[in-house]
Amino acid sequence: MAFDGLHTFEFNEGVNTIVGGNSSGKTTLVNVILQAVSRSISQAWNSRWHGNFSQESLIEIKFIADDKEHYLRRVINGDTTTDLHLYIQNGTEHIFYRDGEVVKYLKQIKPVSTIRGFEKSEDDFYFWTTGSKEVVNPLFSKSKDLIALINRFLPITDTKIDKICVIGGNLMAQYRNGEQRHLSDLASGENNIIFAISKICNMLQHLNSKDLSKVIVIDEMDIGLDKSQINGLYDTISEISELLSLQFIITSRFATGRKNCIRLNGAKIPRCYFESKTSNVHTTIKNYLRNMNQGWTQKPPTYSNRTHSKNKYKFTYKKGSFRWKL
Repeated sequence: MAFDGLHTFEFNEGVNTIVGGNSSGKTTLVNVILQAVSRSISQAWNSRWHGNFSQESLIEIKFIADDKEHYLRRVINGDTTTDLHLYIQNGTEHIFYRDGEVVKYLKQIKPVSTIRGFEKSEDDFYFWTTGSKEVVNPLFSKSKDLIALINRFLPITDTKIDKICVIGGNLMAQYRNGEQRHLSDLASGENNIIFAISKICNMLQHLNSKDLSKVIVIDEMDIGLDKSQINGLYDTISEISELLSLQFIITSRFATGRKNCIRLNGAKIPRCYFESKTSNVHTTIKNYLRNMNQGWTQKPPTYSNRTHSKNKYKFTYKKGSFRWKL
């Protein structure tokens, strides 16, 4: 995928940010973490392998669970785990598990909480799309505890909205100047901020009820927000992390002001892995043009009327026209 050779990443308590551009490996690194602690020996990677690289992987991960230090070593060929070791240190006690014993043990550990982007979903978003219009999810408007939790963190974000409230069965956004608007009438940036906070708060409510771990992975936090709005959302997540002692692992395109910033660059493929240097399309075109008659020159057709009859080709064109006539 995006990594070749040995790479080491260290995650701290609180907020960790994986930063990189397109195809730099942000989502791949998230998949590596989830694959390492997977309860299955055949879980799909949900990523593409580069054709010139082997599909065999080695993942070594250290983590704390139940106040014990764990060291997990996992060898994967394609999607199938072929070798699995787990060392657990509890004070002076050392425990070793292998293969099926490891899978059985991992099923006892609280699973990592994951948000794959902030896609809309009916179970935790306040909008239902009916095809012709968007309406407020009535289940969301009746969740007083969720709304109270959202209003607790909403002022931290970079938005003029002070809180959301239910008025006459309608879910309204109240601005700091007292103005009120229905959520369906808000600008997309304001809606995305409320949606992101709602998604995170909804997960916070499930941490205890569904017995999830306090590790939350958010892939692709940038959801069409501008930089200031992203910074406000990031500040909110940092506040939630400190207040509830949670560890966040977030992928983002912005590095400025981020905590424990882990920078990624896309894998550079060694030239020896290419089967043919002329297989590249651009190289093929250059070789073709190089073999043509060097005396013939094609000029832009926008400035004059000319006729070229060199070689066996005849091109005619009119002034101001970009269409060639053979």
